[in-house]
Amino acid sequence: MKKQPIRKKDGFEDQKSIIVPRNVLAKQCIGNEIINNLYITNIGYYPKAQNHYRKRINGAEQHILIYCFEGKGNVCLEQVNYPVEAGNFIVIPKKKEHVYEADPVLPWTIYWFHFSGPGADLLVSQMQNPKAYGGFSEERNTLFNTIYSRLERGFSREHMIYANLCFHQYIGEFIYADKHLANDRELVPDKVEETIDLMRNNIEKMMSLKEMALAVCLSPSHLSAIFKKKTGTSPIDYFNQLKIQKTTQYLLFTNLRINEIAQKIGINDPYYFSRLFSNVMGISPKQYRDNRFS
Repeated sequence: MKKQPIRKKDGFEDQKSIIVPRNVLAKQCIGNEIINNLYITNIGYYPKAQNHYRKRINGAEQHILIYCFEGKGNVCLEQVNYPVEAGNFIVIPKKKEHVYEADPVLPWTIYWFHFSGPGADLLVSQMQNPKAYGGFSEERNTLFNTIYSRLERGFSREHMIYANLCFHQYIGEFIYADKHLANDRELVPDKVEETIDLMRNNIEKMMSLKEMALAVCLSPSHLSAIFKKKTGTSPIDYFNQLKIQKTTQYLLFTNLRINEIAQKIGINDPYYFSRLFSNVMGISPKQYRDNRFS
């Protein structure tokens, strides 16, 4: 008779785990406008989780983030296998059938969260792939410990807000990991970020869409399309927003006259400058400066 493999949901040496009670979630998370868009329901750390295995035919009530720091394992999500190695993370959407397990030879060490909320639903729905490379960051692990230790001290309103705001940063560093991992792997150049750098380095100039596109080796139409898809606005409008951002710094921290500030951001027409500032900020440059200490 074939021996059945040992399987464990938890119970690993030095493991950490906290499940936030439902009544606390209702009062401190769902009922809290600061964090009710995205909040933690469970948190855990399983080191060298030998025989770790979990199967949910109907999925979980919340989304699950698993980050593999050491070793390896496998996640089967809706009949698709995702081998997970050190440095990988995977997000399992709520109510999706899944099975995950540690490798029998090199069992994974994982940090994990269950999380929920309307913002969480939107964030997960926009992910193109459930698994990606998250790299290695002691700062991120420290952030996990900060979240855990705060929840470990109880579920007061202050602790819940603080822990969940930290979690926003934590999960953001995974979802947008490709923007922070230049030291871990070579990245394909991001033409949108390259264009933004171009804008910031030429804030004192007026640049056309054609000039921007030429500088990053794209056609104007292609640049415009990918830029708007990523930022939600056109390159020219984004450039103007950066100019106005710089203007506010001049208004707050210098005694330069308004027409001098306009010239510093590449605008020679003071009337156009004033209209542009008002369109972006809702008040005139003079009103902004007058209100700086109010």
